[in-house]
Amino acid sequence: MRLRLFMLALLSALLSHCSSYHGNGCGSAQCRPLSASHQLVIWWPTDMRNGTQDYSLVPVR
Repeated sequence: MRLRLFMLALLSALLSHCSSYHGNGCGSAQCRPLSASHQLVIWWPTDMRNGTQDYSLVPVR
């Protein structure tokens, strides 16, 4: 019985860690904005950033 409770607690901890957010609310590249026909997304390297924002949105005409 104790082994089952331990395994359940371990599994719950592992699953909750995998689904948690990292830092800005998303830890993967899938949450990043993409360029479109009306805007261009420019990704800045760390040495060229002004503050914490790592990209800029530029309107396309």
